[in-house]
Amino acid sequence: MSFVNVGKSGSTTLDWLPDSGRWYALARKAADSLYLQKDHQLIFSMKLGTNDSAIQGPNGAPVSKEGYRKNMETIISELLTKYPGSKVIVHHPIWYSENTYNSSKYLKEGLERLESYVPEIDDMVSGYKKTYPGRVFKGDTKAFKYFKKHYLKLLKPEKGQAGTFYLHPNEEGVVVLGKYWARAIEKAVL
Repeated sequence: MSFVNVGKSGSTTLDWLPDSGRWYALARKAADSLYLQKDHQLIFSMKLGTNDSAIQGPNGAPVSKEGYRKNMETIISELLTKYPGSKVIVHHPIWYSENTYNSSKYLKEGLERLESYVPEIDDMVSGYKKTYPGRVFKGDTKAFKYFKKHYLKLLKPEKGQAGTFYLHPNEEGVVVLGKYWARAIEKAVL
């Protein structure tokens, strides 16, 4: 298996839009290198939304649930068209604390917005079953709840403008999240 991780900390769906000129070219370059390999299945594993949900800070935040869905559909449809036979797996975002406020402002309002993206993801994936059968799948749906319950163990405590907040997985959290994603990917493609 060959893979390329092009995730960018702090990025939003706006940063990944094909015409934005920001990160889509990086994803395309990585995908091109993998797509050219013979006898391989190209799979895009995506988790976007945390930074879109912020009240202010990252590029374009806050992004409404309708805007989030539109951006995700634009990104996914472009990938499906450019890479025939590829598959896309969209994971639900993970939980963060209601007092999250670093250089970007999230707070309870942001968390509620993040949670509003989940039905959009689910409905969007269902829609792709008709337009691109067997190519777009719902990824992990369980990590949000698990991280919310075990945040002290799995997320880094960080000092912020509204006290100690929990947003980023620590080393153990990264392993746990990786396992959630791996199980979802395996379920989707096997």
